[in-house]
Amino acid sequence: MPLEHSSDSSLDPIFKLYYVVMDLYLVRHGDTELDSNGLYPEPAHLSELGQAQASALAPRLESIDPHVVITSGLDRADETAAPYIASSQIQPDFVPEFDEISIGDLRSREVTTVKTKLFQKPFIADFSEYDGESSTEFAGRVINALQNQVLNRFDKQQRVILVIHGGPINAILDWIEHRKFAGLLRWNIETASITLLRQESAGFEIVYVSDTSHLTDVTYPAPESPEA
Repeated sequence: MPLEHSSDSSLDPIFKLYYVVMDLYLVRHGDTELDSNGLYPEPAHLSELGQAQASALAPRLESIDPHVVITSGLDRADETAAPYIASSQIQPDFVPEFDEISIGDLRSREVTTVKTKLFQKPFIADFSEYDGESSTEFAGRVINALQNQVLNRFDKQQRVILVIHGGPINAILDWIEHRKFAGLLRWNIETASITLLRQESAGFEIVYVSDTSHLTDVTYPAPESPEA
């Protein structure tokens, strides 16, 4: 369930003209196939459920009527945006800096090592011990891309959709709340969910987080054992 919810067209147009700068929609990619070790394969594609989520997401994105769509360029993000892109006139931009955190050589380690990392409590998104990114490096990359590839690039009154990943969305939300991202995924970002940030003259407002109301008709499989 989202933290808060308001209609995408809830603000009076005159109010928006003078007050709202940008509506930024953060869309997490759909459900994705996993390897037996719990990691995404390379490349990672949407599962059958993820494809159904992407199809259900498309009308919601159409109702937003974005000026810009940006993806990380990874297959699972592109496949999530694809049903909407196919029915629209928008050509997506690709910003690879919105990719998930680099896990270094963890993929080549023993399965027991991989699962120990993935199932640690609490899970910390920091892979520096495997020659991947630290949580600080990761957050710096994501926020730098947000500032330079989005906030400094587009004019006010623009509706911008980022189809990206759970980790970057967590890093962005922590940044909005003036928190240092330390690897803790504090925000439960569901697959194919939408998070709305509204940039105003005084800064960003988190309007809602992880809204999945557009997925009500998607059939989910019976729950299995918890995954990291």
